[in-house]
Amino acid sequence: MRQGGFDGRIVLTGDEQVLPYQRPPLSKDYFDGKIGLDLLLMRPEVFYRDHNVEYLSGVRATAIDRAAKSVQFEGGVRFEYDHLILATGARNRQPPLPGLELDGVCYLRDLAETDDLRRRLVGAEHVIVIGAGFIGLEFAALARKQGKPVHIVEMTDRVMSRVVCPATSQFFAEAHRRTGVEFSFGAQAVRIAGNNGRVEAVELAGGERLHADLVVISVGVVPNGELAQAAGLAVANGIVVDEQLLTADPAISAIGDCASFPSRHAGGAMSRLEAVQNATDHARCVANRLLGKPHPYTALPWFWSEQGPLRLQIAA
Repeated sequence: MRQGGFDGRIVLTGDEQVLPYQRPPLSKDYFDGKIGLDLLLMRPEVFYRDHNVEYLSGVRATAIDRAAKSVQFEGGVRFEYDHLILATGARNRQPPLPGLELDGVCYLRDLAETDDLRRRLVGAEHVIVIGAGFIGLEFAALARKQGKPVHIVEMTDRVMSRVVCPATSQFFAEAHRRTGVEFSFGAQAVRIAGNNGRVEAVELAGGERLHADLVVISVGVVPNGELAQAAGLAVANGIVVDEQLLTADPAISAIGDCASFPSRHAGGAMSRLEAVQNATDHARCVANRLLGKPHPYTALPWFWSEQGPLRLQIAA
């Protein structure tokens, strides 16, 4: 918006106690210690001050009043808007497993979770990863680099089954096996067992019991659409928007992981993408509309994953 010449008020809020940062490096260079927080941040603090962007960290929106065109936040803070952009993202999907509350059960999505997991990995001796998607495999490669035994439990019959063909799955699975990663395919975790509040094993539907002192849950995410839904906006696997990323309310847009939009590359079918490219291209599309240059969202989706020495790139 500032690059396009907008000089009005911009308020940016986030529920984490940190400046906005990039998520993709969390399971890559940041976890591996190749970059620090300074390079993880989208912009330094001075950027927001110099560009007159009011950034409020650690605040959570609780309600949207569409009639009054305002947003209520915890603590009684309230902001009025001419246009509201929902970039609420997604959260970790939590499988219906007994034992998720045990110490040693971890996730890898935000900065705090990443820092916690990185500390815990140092002393871990038996690592179990539930889910063989991008994040699970990226973490497994980093854990093996530190010499940690890793066993991945996956319900389907191959790695990354939602996004790649069987031949690509086989190539990456074999590459991980060569580093020492073990796999259980077609396996369903039914319980995380513990002792004195600490995780000690993952139990599978077939009766197998895998010893563990660190369990990483990596089974996808759930879009954060509750705020929009409570305000009467349509939500169906994300906040429903049109081809210009506008909701049914002309004063509210939704972008990024939380938005379900008609994709021209999928024949107009509603799509929701979890990718940084999609999020940034969404932002540009909405900014252009608000600056008087509207156009439909047509960017070609692309993704990447870094797993040890391998880099997977997809355009679809």
